This record gives sequence, structure tokens and C-alpha cells, in this order.
Amino acid sequence: MESFYDKNRRIKETKITLTSPRVSTGGFAVKNNRGNQYMNATDSSINIALRHIKTALIFLPIFFIVMFLDSKSFNVYFFMNTNIIALTHIFTLGFLMMAIIGASYMLLPVALGVKIAYEKLFFPVYYVFVISLLLFIVGMYYFIPILIASGGILLFISVLAYDLNMLLSLKKVKKWDYTAIGIAFAYSYLFIGLSVGLYLALSFYFKTSFDIYGMLKDHIYLMFVGFVVMLFISISYRLLPMFYMTKSPSNLSWKTDLAVINGGIIFLLASSFFGTETAVYTYLNDIGGWLLGIGTILYSFIFFNLMLKRLKKKFDVTTFYLFSGATFLIISAIIGFLLIIISEKTASINYGIYYYFGFTALFGFAGMVIIGFLHKIFPFLISLKVFEKAKKGAYGKLFSNTQAKYFEYLIFGLFLLGIIIWLFYLIKISSVILLIASLLLLLHIFSMEW
Repeated sequence: MESFYDKNRRIKETKITLTSPRVSTGGFAVKNNRGNQYMNATDSSINIALRHIKTALIFLPIFFIVMFLDSKSFNVYFFMNTNIIALTHIFTLGFLMMAIIGASYMLLPVALGVKIAYEKLFFPVYYVFVISLLLFIVGMYYFIPILIASGGILLFISVLAYDLNMLLSLKKVKKWDYTAIGIAFAYSYLFIGLSVGLYLALSFYFKTSFDIYGMLKDHIYLMFVGFVVMLFISISYRLLPMFYMTKSPSNLSWKTDLAVINGGIIFLLASSFFGTETAVYTYLNDIGGWLLGIGTILYSFIFFNLMLKRLKKKFDVTTFYLFSGATFLIISAIIGFLLIIISEKTASINYGIYYYFGFTALFGFAGMVIIGFLHKIFPFLISLKVFEKAKKGAYGKLFSNTQAKYFEYLIFGLFLLGIIIWLFYLIKISSVILLIASLLLLLHIFSMEW
């Protein structure tokens, strides 16, 4: 007859077999929403994902420190301001891209049921990316052409290696749905945007003659709308219903949004083959801008409709971040429409409108969305790394679960307040508030491993 001890041990072993890391393979099996494919998360992939996210959280307060020290740079025309370009890349590459790379190593396998093609590329890509980003930022901030060019080349190589790794991983997708197609588009646009960025970086050293306004504009739209927004839309189409138990958007709405956004990017790229002084350039560029704005607003309404119909109506901190991010996306789209309507000459005189557009799009939308998802992704990664602590809440000794909950809402409130104050162009005050929020976020996220 089986003793109580033996029975209890057998039950525990059964649970461990079903849910814990597999000792024999070093992997962790996570069933995706299709129910018949698995993600193998090895120890190396978990550690490299955590390392990317931690590094991103370190770059975030650095971004606000530099913004505070360089607040006067926002009184200079954006496209001719190397300090603002350096500051922008601290956020877009140091925080956004770093967090996206780390999270994608775990989320893409979950969303698509595939394994990353070359896991051994994780570490070299990370180190080359960090070193090259520092070279590029220092070179751009102090305007040292050799550092801008060398940093740009190494950034191109590291991100290209990551990009190709993701695209090669997509070859293993068995069923191409809207998520897979959208992700393929996103990483294709990343390649084009990287190429344009490399040319811009090299031009500072070789002093080539080019239309900096047109190329920089293409680079911004390709990297932000083509890659970041398209990737978020594609991933959220699959993950939001998983996280919040809600129905996926209708196929018609998804197809329409996908077509409108891609159409906008194609029109913008097509305009680049004509001089900025030509009527054809203006015509194609304006159509592309309108389509992108309409596409992002359409997605925002799809998002709100999806989230409002979720089965579990209770809000969590991630929900607040996502709702605020979608709201700022609509605001940035409206500002984008204004940039199309008013003349370029008027916009160059009232350059603040570019900063409103950039900040609401980059931090108001992308930053808030990434931070919101980190509240779900980081504890998940920690629970994989230290499985025995998962059921206790992975918040460590600094805060209890209840305290952590209120602390997260405090951080969210500070981020939201900082953005609103920034929109009144009180940049120094906003920078201080956002710096405090980012430091508290870093402390909170890092404390989960303690």
C-alpha cells in the first residue's frame, strides 16, 4: 500500500514533470494558444532575454538625465540638432530596441510556436550592440564623425544579425496567419530602416551630399511605424487575447489595418525616389502620411474594442499602460496629420510640433506599451529561471504583493504625469518626474530577482 509520503512525492514529481524546467534537455515547455506547438526556452535564452531587459531599464533613466541636462536643445530645429539625435537614439536603441530584442527571444516562440534559428547569436549580438550604441551616441552628441560612422557600422551588423535570425526563424512557421505575416513585414522594414540609418551614419564621415530631411524622415517612419508599431500590432493580435481572455479582432478589421499601414509605408518609400522639391514627392508623401495616420488610429480603435470586450473586466497595471499608450498613439497620429496639412516652412519655424509628435509617439505610445508588457514578461522570465519562487510571486523581499501592486500604480502615475507636463513644454520638470519614475521602475523590476 502506498504510504502518504510516497503518494505526496509522486504528486509533486507529476507536477514538476508537467510544469517545471526539463533537466534532461535544459528547456522549458510552454504550450501556445494553438495547443500543439511548443517553445523551448533554454537557460541561455532566458538569461539573455533578462540581460537585454535589464540593460534597457538602465538606458531609460540615462535618457531622462540627458534630456534634463540638454533641455535647451529642444529650442533648436530637430533635423539639424545632433544632440537631439543622440538623445533619441538613447531611447529608441538603448531602451526600445534593447527591450524588444530581449522580449522577442521569448515572445516570438510563444506567439508562433517556433524555435529561434540560431540561439548562439544571442550573446555576440548583445555585446556588439551595446558597444556600438555607446560609440554612436558619444560620436553624435559630441559630433565626432569617425565614432558616428564606426558606431553606425557596428550597429548595422549587430541588429542585422538579430533581424536575419528572426526572419530565418519564421521559415519554421507551419501556418501563416496575420501575426506571422505582420511580424515578417516588421522585420523586413527593420532591414530597410537599418540600411537607411547606416547610410546616414556614414554620410557624417564621408560628407556625402544627400537630402537629410527626406532620408531621416524615411528612417524614422520605417523604424517606428514599419518596425515598432507593426511588430506590436502583430504580437498583440495573438497575445492580448491570451493575456486577457478576449476574442481576437475580426479578420476584416485586421486585414484592412494591415493593408492601410503597409500602403502608407510603401507610398512614403516611393516618394523617396523623387526630389523633395517635386510635386510627385509631396503627393506620394502626403498619401503615405495620411494612410499611416489612419492605420494607427484604426488599430487603436481595434485595440480599445478588443480590450473592452475582455471576459475578465478587472484592470491590472499593464492594462493602464496599454490604454494610455493607445491614447497617445491617437494623439501622435493627429499631430502627424497637422504636419501634413501645414507647410514644411511653417513646421520648421514652429519646430516644437516635431518634438510633440516624436515624444508622444516614441515614449507616450511605444515606451508606455513596452513598460506595460514588462510587468508581465519579466515575472514570467523570473519564474522560468527560478521556478520554485514562481508561486510566491517573484517580487522578492522589498515589497509584498499588495505593496508591489500600489507601487506599480505609483510608477505608472508618475510616468503619465511626466508625459502630460512634457506636452506643456515644461521639459526640465517633466524630465525630473520621468527620471524618478524610471529609477523606481528599475528598482522594482530588479527587486523581482532578489
